[in-house]
Amino acid sequence: MIAPAGYALAGSALAAAMAFAAAQPATDGAGPPITGTWSDMFGETQHPSATYRVRLFVHAAQACLHFSGEEAYDAERASFLAAMIDDNCTGLAERYAAIMADPSTDARARKLIDTVWEPLHE
Repeated sequence: MIAPAGYALAGSALAAAMAFAAAQPATDGAGPPITGTWSDMFGETQHPSATYRVRLFVHAAQACLHFSGEEAYDAERASFLAAMIDDNCTGLAERYAAIMADPSTDARARKLIDTVWEPLHE
């Protein structure tokens, strides 16, 4: 996985994304009903009818890219980054394939998934 040099998120966006991720179930199931607009980790408004699974994937992919671009300047930071990368990056390829193979994934969601997946795939 290749991350751009100097890739970083604003502290508030990262804190919001981590709070969002912490509140989510470990599975990639249907989740709660989705209504209205939502924002990705960068605060960008996204496809309002994106499914819960698509939303979780977007946040995980963005967090994966963020943490894999961070510097491990000491052992504690290295341990933290390893945990965050494990939490957010593990299984992304399989999740991407499953979402893209699902015939109910609409064109706007497919475009969004491809956009967040692009910097991560090898």
